[in-house]
Amino acid sequence: MDGARQVKQGGAGASMKPPHLVHVWISASRLRVAQFLGVLNAMNMRSAILAGMGLIMLGGAAAAQAPGDRRLEAVFNATARGIAAGEFTYSFAQTGQSYEANAERRLSGLARLAMGRSQDYTYSVRGVVAANGALRPAAYQHQGGRRNRLVNAAFTATDVVTTANPQMGMGSPAATPAQRRGVIDQLTAIASLITATGDPCTRTLNVYMDGRSRFDFVLTANGEVEVNTPAYRGRAIRCAVQFRPIAGFSDPQTAETLTFLFARTPSGFYAPIRIEMPTDNDQVGIVRLDARTLSINGAALR
Repeated sequence: MDGARQVKQGGAGASMKPPHLVHVWISASRLRVAQFLGVLNAMNMRSAILAGMGLIMLGGAAAAQAPGDRRLEAVFNATARGIAAGEFTYSFAQTGQSYEANAERRLSGLARLAMGRSQDYTYSVRGVVAANGALRPAAYQHQGGRRNRLVNAAFTATDVVTTANPQMGMGSPAATPAQRRGVIDQLTAIASLITATGDPCTRTLNVYMDGRSRFDFVLTANGEVEVNTPAYRGRAIRCAVQFRPIAGFSDPQTAETLTFLFARTPSGFYAPIRIEMPTDNDQVGIVRLDARTLSINGAALR
């Protein structure tokens, strides 16, 4: 990428800001908020994980798809105490043994009035689908923020190489080569839950978020609930999700427990319907991501 410089693992640079909307939503590191606008600023796509993708396939749409080809599109709202804070869009497409995922996060309401586009980001990743169905990222990218920084991460089986323009810090401590081995980005983490061949609530995801922050998501089953939302109505399985920070953060992180809701769908996808995240601010309480629209191969879930 023109002007991009390879980031030295563990090198000096601008410190990582509190997790952005997209980042918080997807990686689920704990939101550090001192006031309501702080929450709006912090509520970043972290849920890109999670954002939900649900769908009921119509017969005609399913018949039009070639074997191994499928796509999912979703729009999510982020709220804190019932007040709108942002919007996150996510799409996943598989063609044969290749996949691509794209996401965009955008502040809304009071947050946008206060900060404009300074916390807007776009994200993308492409990779391959292994013989066992596992998703293996190859090239990840995101761009945005006040400095409109462009970050690229090249994934191999043994390491991840990150470049950034302008240059960025890699956290303290930075993730080691051993900690970067066999990881996936946050967009692929979302997709791996959606495309899970078994219960998505019984797995551990080794995530390398934004090309620098290393953490694990440890999911365990936590029963079922009835859901009635604009995007989905029916039974949903509930996952307790442990966020376990490892390295690559510029500020102290603590383990947190999140809640994900997934809907089983006839397509074989598990549709993430809702994500609930605790904050460290009693006045803010739980930040929630709710799917507003969900579709697969062009057919809406509801």
